[in-house]
Parts: sequence; structure tokens; C-alpha cells
Amino acid sequence: MPRPSIHPEESHRTVNLTQLHAGDCGRLHAAELGHDDAAILMALGLARRSRFRVSKAGDPWILEVRSTRIGLADAVARGLQVIPEPGS
Repeated sequence: MPRPSIHPEESHRTVNLTQLHAGDCGRLHAAELGHDDAAILMALGLARRSRFRVSKAGDPWILEVRSTRIGLADAVARGLQVIPEPGS
């Protein structure tokens, strides 16, 4: 399946998930994780370009993706590059 193109202005706006705070929103840009961890996140709904909201910052990180809440260990959160977005 082809990946969506990333505009150059988006790539310089990426930050590590751990730089966000509770209430912040963003989209997943890249996952620097092992294949198994990345597959689990995709199965839970956190795929590339997925929009999320940080419910809780810190270990564990709690993200709201659509109507699902996902808990992430700090080590996993450090492997996620995101594009911050204005809240809804």
C-alpha cells in the first residue's frame, strides 16, 4: 500500500511524542520502533497519519485515537515522531 506523501513543511514540524502535553493533539508521522511494536500500534488504530489527543503525558502515555484510549510505555512514546496540530 503506498504511503501518503509528506510535504516538506511538515517534516520540519515533527517532534517526539514526549514533547507534547496533556490536551495536545497531533498526527503520527513516523514510528521508530521494532516491527512487532509498530504492528501492535497499527492494530490499535495508531497508524501513520492517525490523529490523536494526549490524555495523559508521562509514563504511561495515554492517547485517544478515535474512540479508543491507548496506553504507551515511555520507551514506546520516545520512538514516535508526530506533527503537532491545533486541538479540536
